[in-house]
Amino acid sequence: MQHHFQNLFGDYVPEHISPGIKVPRSTNPDSLRADIDAANLTEMWNMILTLDYSVSDVSELPPGQRDEFLNVMSLLLSAFNR
Repeated sequence: MQHHFQNLFGDYVPEHISPGIKVPRSTNPDSLRADIDAANLTEMWNMILTLDYSVSDVSELPPGQRDEFLNVMSLLLSAFNR
């Protein structure tokens, strides 16, 4: 019986192989910042940048940390836009 119920939903694919939610990530900090401002999340942008990364501007971050920060902000933006 369990096998029949499981087949109603198709084959199982683990989440880490095929994530259910695709999050668009902007690599352009200016366009992401505009989206953050439009969503009234500017204070969160500044707080994370200052407290977690100890810089005042995204351009001060090394490339790896810059991408990490932009990904975090993209995820937060998508979470708040739901």
